[in-house]
Amino acid sequence: MALKRKRRKGNNNERVCLGCSQLRQKRELIRISAFRDKRVIIDEAKNLGGRGAYVCPVTDCVIAATKRKVWAYAFKRPIDAQTLNELLNQLKRHILWMSGDLTRLW
Repeated sequence: MALKRKRRKGNNNERVCLGCSQLRQKRELIRISAFRDKRVIIDEAKNLGGRGAYVCPVTDCVIAATKRKVWAYAFKRPIDAQTLNELLNQLKRHILWMSGDLTRLW
C-alpha cells in the first residue's frame, strides 16, 4: 500500500524527508545542498543554490536514507564514498548539536 503524501493547497513550505518519506514543514527539516563542483554541505539558512534534499534532524532518518541509497537519487548525480562519509559526519555533528547532547561528540 502506497503512502499518501498530498501537499495542502497554497502551502509551499512542505518537503518530504529522504529517510522516513513523511511530509513535514520545511523549517523542521535539515536541507543539504549539492553543487556541480561535487561539494555537498548542510544549508542552515535554507537559501543556498544547488540541488537540495531534506532530511529530519533524527539519526534514524539519516541512517534510513543512507541504507536506501537515496542521496544520489535526490541530488540527481552520483555521490562518491568520501563525499558521502564527509556528509554523514557533518550531519552527525549537526544533529548532536541540535539535540543539545554535546558530550556524545567526543
